[in-house]
Amino acid sequence: MRHNRPNSYRSYIKRALSFLAQLEEVLLTTLLVTMILLACYQIALRWFTSGGLPWIDPFLRYLVLWGGLLGAALATSRGKHISLDIISYLTHGRTKQLLKIITEVFSTIIAFFLFRAALLFISSEIEFGGSGLFGLPTWVWNLIFPIAFGMICLQFAAAALLSVKEFFSADGDGARSQPSS
Repeated sequence: MRHNRPNSYRSYIKRALSFLAQLEEVLLTTLLVTMILLACYQIALRWFTSGGLPWIDPFLRYLVLWGGLLGAALATSRGKHISLDIISYLTHGRTKQLLKIITEVFSTIIAFFLFRAALLFISSEIEFGGSGLFGLPTWVWNLIFPIAFGMICLQFAAAALLSVKEFFSADGDGARSQPSS
């Protein structure tokens, strides 16, 4: 009974991360479709009426910002983020696993500090910022910074926890124990 409990934590973390990745995909898809439709509409208006709607261009800039940061969070969840991975090609077994844990913990710490800086930025925007697009305060449009860095931090932290669990449940030679079918 006790043996299954750690596996349930691992499956819970993996399910939560999977749900978060699906949510990111839906948001990115919605943003991308919206950007394409609005950009095409703006081009058509400029082509046929020699004008356009003044709010579309700044709105598209915000959508690009949101899409880029959500894309970074999704890339992190899939393990497709930018990394300098030369050392992992030179190491094997438990050394490679240990380096992976160190890298994930370090990335978690950096993402946490970026998240904290984003919260300070939003706090400053709330205090001193003005009105932005559609009459919304500028801090609303910049909420993507703490959201994205928070998601990235959670992704790295969960990956680090799973790697630590894998490291301590591995065989002596660093190979993962395979469950029997």
